This record gives sequence, C-alpha cells and structure tokens, in this order.
Amino acid sequence: MKKPRGEDALIERIERVFPGGGPLLLGPGDDAAVLKVRPGRRLVATVDEMCEGAHFLDSFSSPELIAGKLLRMNLSDLAAMGEVRPLALLTAAGLPRSASGGWARRFIKALRAEARRSGVAVAGGNIARSDKKHFSMTVLGECRGFVTRYGARPGDLVYSLGPLGRSRAGLELLMSKGARRRGFAGLVDAFWRPRPMLAEGALIGRRGLASAMLDNSDGLYRSLGIIARLSGCRVKARLPEEACSPDLRRWAAAKKKDWRLYALAGGEDYGLVFSCRPSKEALVRRLLPGALRVGEALKGRGVEVEGYDGEIPVFEHF
Repeated sequence: MKKPRGEDALIERIERVFPGGGPLLLGPGDDAAVLKVRPGRRLVATVDEMCEGAHFLDSFSSPELIAGKLLRMNLSDLAAMGEVRPLALLTAAGLPRSASGGWARRFIKALRAEARRSGVAVAGGNIARSDKKHFSMTVLGECRGFVTRYGARPGDLVYSLGPLGRSRAGLELLMSKGARRRGFAGLVDAFWRPRPMLAEGALIGRRGLASAMLDNSDGLYRSLGIIARLSGCRVKARLPEEACSPDLRRWAAAKKKDWRLYALAGGEDYGLVFSCRPSKEALVRRLLPGALRVGEALKGRGVEVEGYDGEIPVFEHF
C-alpha cells in the first residue's frame, strides 16, 4: 500500500498530534467532531471553506451562489454522521475592498435566507480584509448516536446515495468558454446547489443501516479509499450503468470521455457513501430505493475498480 502523501499525509499527521480524549468522543479525521456535553447528548461540529481560485472563480460566481453552497456543503458533513439536528453556524470571510459594499450585503441576505430554510441559527463570525475572497463556516449540531468512517469489515456491501460526477461536469461547463449549456443546466446546478442528504443520513443512523459512512465531497474513488484505509480492508468497486445521469452521459460523450471518470474522480457531489452488513441489504433497498450498490469490502488494502483500467486522478489541496 502506498504511503500517504500530500493532503492525506497532512491529515494523518493532524490525527496523530490531536488524538482527542476527555469530552471529545471523535476528533480529527472524520466528517465532523463529536463532543459529549451531557448524558445522552452530543455536540457535533464541522468546518469547511470556499476559496477563490481553489473552489470558484469570480467570473462564474455570485454572492448568492457562494453563500448557499457554503452552508450546504457543511450540512452534508452533518448528514454523514447519521441522525444529527443542525443547530447554528458561525462564518468568517476574507474580502477584498471591491467586495465590501453591495457584494457583502447580497451575501449576508442570501446566507440569512439559506439558514432559515435549513433551520440553522446564524450565531456569529468574523470579517477580515483579503486579496481574494475566502469563506469559512463552522456548523454545530446535536445527536444521540453517530456513524464513523471506519466501521466497515470484509463482507460488507458498499452503497452510494446521491449524484455521481455531475458536479465535476458542471464545473467543466462553467470553466469552458463558449461551451453550449443548453440541455446541461442541471449539471451547473449540481455544482452550485448540492442537496445535503440530512433526511437520508438521519434515517441511516436511526435504523443502524451503516457500518461506516462519509459524504462524497472528493469523488467516489477517494471516498472508497478513505473507508478502506480507516477500516483496514479492501474495496472492490463496480459502477452500474444507472449511476450515470442522462445529462452526464451526453456531456461525457461530447467530451469524448468515459462517464465513469466523472463518477470516480468527480468531487463535490455531496451524496453519501456507506457500507452495510449483508443482513441489512434488504432494509437498505426498501428504505433507500435510490441507493446504488457500488462495491463490497474484502480482505486486503486499497481500492480496485472492476472493468476500469484508466487513470483516476484524485483531488488534493496540496
């Protein structure tokens, strides 16, 4: 097994230096941290950010789109923990002088509307001047129990719930000058307006369906790799044809690419990837008819994609 490099190596170092303990039940390395605050109740905390140049370009963004996506991507982390009730958010922004007036007011108005729709209180934050736009958000929630990333074992089945590859295709559309967007509006919408799967995550947690779970923020291949690494198993993956939406299939054909590349390496889809015991399979299919079986956990290490020999680039921040 290859030694982790780049972002994975940095995360592993953080996990070693800050192992948790005391009221911290689950620390760095999962979708959210979990703290015991009183008997039977846990506080769940997550943080995520959007940086100009890394997550969006000013040429195809707006304050409304950024505010909405920033909250949704944080709520997706809570969904991956199981039955979590979102409570409040704190947000920080670094803004250039050019964005300090009307742009900031539009962002604030959009964030208020998005928070109200999600039932989340805006508790505070911070503002600083920056050369480029930068936003960070912390969302707090409450739960009784929670699901981690590391409970899979050989014999478990692996499922994906939610879109695969559509956000990456939407970003390509936004980045492509002169690209025809007619018929592909849904792909752009998938990039900017992901749906956090809070109801589905809560159902999975409440019914004990998942042995391990995380949100699909960095692409299916990396998500499977995280489950495999943290659970000490190998994941043999296969992508059924129904994993590809019609608009993604058309876009991939127009780009002369294999649609599975988008699904495996995409990123920012914000669905859920989870493993379950074989005894739970019938219940998963009945309660979550949209869930697709995309593999199984075996003895060993790493991820193998059945019938796919192409290179799968994995997104890294560093």
